[in-house]
Order: sequence, then structure tokens, then C-alpha cells
Amino acid sequence: MFDVPALQIRQQSSQLEFEISDTAGQPLGRASQVSGPKPRKGLMSVFGSGVGDARLVLQVFLADGTPGFYVDRQEGSPVAVVAPDGTVLGRMADDRVGAAQQAAAHGIGGGTLRAVIGAMGPKMRHLLLDGADRPLCALDWTLRMNSAQNDNRQWRPVACDYTDMNGTAIAHLDVREGFHKDEYELQFGYQLPEPLHTLIVASPFAFDLTRS
Repeated sequence: MFDVPALQIRQQSSQLEFEISDTAGQPLGRASQVSGPKPRKGLMSVFGSGVGDARLVLQVFLADGTPGFYVDRQEGSPVAVVAPDGTVLGRMADDRVGAAQQAAAHGIGGGTLRAVIGAMGPKMRHLLLDGADRPLCALDWTLRMNSAQNDNRQWRPVACDYTDMNGTAIAHLDVREGFHKDEYELQFGYQLPEPLHTLIVASPFAFDLTRS
């Protein structure tokens, strides 16, 4: 689905509602929450979404209303991507081992930990797994500090690079976080097979749910 070289995904409000378009603004689909507690609205949303660790499920539709897939977040489990018939297409999982290996490769460890993290930022990495939990793709996030105050340092994602398990770059994601209006621009480097293509399309939604 969404057989275009680039997608734009825009959150519409504090609710888990998204519009999907191509880079020219042509509508391609939408995503909306179908299960779980609704995030707070209005002034109360300033204090966070309020959904906690509850299960959250989004459904993605094509522009003509055809069901695409579900994105299912459950506490303690990788975020699942599920076909309309209930088949698990794959999952997005934390890759803490890979992140630690990247940190070690950049010299983060021992007494230099704080200094290096302060200069380069922490490492964040995910894996996209197929329905049998075999790794298909690695997601390496670029984080940027949005505060110069050492006692209130916050790192936010600004981009993500997707590589297959041979290390070939296959897609790129730009992230613009806003107050209840996150935006993602996903660019594909190649025409990809299924389920990898759908898992990459689903990954911005999966990532957003992990931060809700």
C-alpha cells in the first residue's frame, strides 16, 4: 500500500488521528485510534496524554476507505503491525543491544560516558521483525538536545535511517515534533518487498504510540 516514493504523516490534534499524503499534498489515507483510552484534550493535555501503559490500537485506511493495517501497542511487548484479517505482519522492537554496541563503537563507556553523551547524544535503535520475529531492518535514530540547560536536558528525535540486515540504506524518516501535531516525512530509497514495505510505512505510527 502507499506505493509512492515519499509519504507525509501529520497528526491532527492531541488525539491519535493522522492524515497521510504524498509530498505534493495529495491525500493517500488516514489513521485513527480504534482501541484504548483516548488521550486528554484541551488544557488537560498539557499534563501529558494520560493513557499511561494502556493498550493502544490504531487503524490505517487508504484514501478510499479500504482497511490497510492495525498498529497495536501493548506494554512490555514490541509494537505489532497486523493485517485486517488478524495476521501479524511484523513488529517494531527496541534494539538495546544494538544501541549499546553503537555507543561502545563511539567510545561511550566508563569514565567518558557523561562527556561523550553530552557531546553526541544518547543512542536509540529499533528493529523491524517479520511475523516470525526474524529481523528485516534496523532503525537508527538521530536525537537532538532541545535544551542547553544541563539539569533539564531533553533529547528529541529529528530523523531515522533505515538499513536492511546487510547494511544497505533503504529509507529515511524526518521527524518534526510539535505540540500535539507531530509530523513525519518518510522517503524510500528502493521499491521494497512485503512485508518490509508495510512495516516501514507503519513504523512512524508505531514510534508515535511508544511515546504516547
